[in-house]
Amino acid sequence: MQSGDIDNRLKTLFDALRMPDSKEELGGYDKPGEDEAPFYCLMTDDKLITKIAVETDRLLEPTAADRENNDNDSRLVITVRLKPYDMNWDNLNFS
Repeated sequence: MQSGDIDNRLKTLFDALRMPDSKEELGGYDKPGEDEAPFYCLMTDDKLITKIAVETDRLLEPTAADRENNDNDSRLVITVRLKPYDMNWDNLNFS
């Protein structure tokens, strides 16, 4: 990727994983498509992220076999560990 530093790319990723604050943030996609059922957001607010580790590398293989390779293509592997903010009987298994 030739655009932006790692901090800005992470901020963009975190913004994409959180619930939108307003309808304007949806960019016209205010209803899930037919292939997006069920539709989930990973977190309610990106301020809930408490720790992050990043490893970057060069992508040495095409991201999709059915089209030309693009210099801006990326492959992300995201591992998420959930930890409850408030402990109660409903989320006891996450502790």
